[in-house]
Amino acid sequence: MKNLIYIAAVIGLFGLAACNKTDEDSPTEDYLIKESLFNANSLLSFERITATLEDGTTAECFQLSFSSNPVANGPFCAETVNDIAGLSVYDGATNPGLRLWAADFLNDMEADGYDIVDSNGNVNIYDFVSGAINMNQSNCLDAAPNDDLELTFIIPANPKLAASNNDIEEVELIGLSLDGVPINGDPPSAINGPAMNGPGGGAGGTGGTATEINIPSLDPCGGHHDPAGYYHWHFVPQVMNQVLVANGITATSCTKITQTTTTQLVGFAKDGFPIYAYATPPTDLDDCGGRTAITNEYPDGVYHYVASTTSAPNVPQCLKGVAAQNAFQYN
Repeated sequence: MKNLIYIAAVIGLFGLAACNKTDEDSPTEDYLIKESLFNANSLLSFERITATLEDGTTAECFQLSFSSNPVANGPFCAETVNDIAGLSVYDGATNPGLRLWAADFLNDMEADGYDIVDSNGNVNIYDFVSGAINMNQSNCLDAAPNDDLELTFIIPANPKLAASNNDIEEVELIGLSLDGVPINGDPPSAINGPAMNGPGGGAGGTGGTATEINIPSLDPCGGHHDPAGYYHWHFVPQVMNQVLVANGITATSCTKITQTTTTQLVGFAKDGFPIYAYATPPTDLDDCGGRTAITNEYPDGVYHYVASTTSAPNVPQCLKGVAAQNAFQYN
């Protein structure tokens, strides 16, 4: 309850300032979200609009558009039993959890009855563009990139507390990074298929336990390409190396995203609250992994979500605010 009072106070502070603005003033001066915070190399447009929120009300929002795939990424699937590559969150019977694509993981999947390695030691890989998927074998999913997409996000300008927490579902959008990379919830289940019609799971993602599986791969920073071709994260990568070590993975590391050594603003949740990575995690987090505190960007204090340094995935499991309808689109 104490943290909710802090959240409401911070929202009131920013909302009051915004209401006192005139048309001649900068449209972003008193908002949490400012254009200057984002990567100018991938940001295509930044507009203030009126949009409908998920609770049916209308509100001022920011509409941000980015070019797809603005950050270096990979590797994903191991090509052979001798390779070390990316990661997957495995929910099979043998050694479930965050796994490294290497011989031990491949052997565990084979032991669980999933035919993912051929007779020559090559891993079955499907990229969503090379014809129909072979349903008589298990496959590592590694979608081909499409660098020509435009990704558009709609985020409330003044965060509004929801009546109850929004528990993040599998692959649900959580927010965006400062580069414009979508941040999503848990990746699809390898065994049972996706809860929200994404790739993965038995029988090509139709759900239900199957004799063969299609398991999404992630790179060592916790991201991969959607079947449409845009790269997105299921982890907050700026503390990924701590997550890897906490989960017993030391043979690879996230080298393409700089690991924070302090406290770093990494993006915004779809409800408008910031997301931070802490090298040393605070101990006063609420049930959504958030806290109200002073940061470099917000010297008066701000409610924000904090990425876990141990959990896999390490993204917020719920959000406190109300998001916009159709908060994310691509074309």
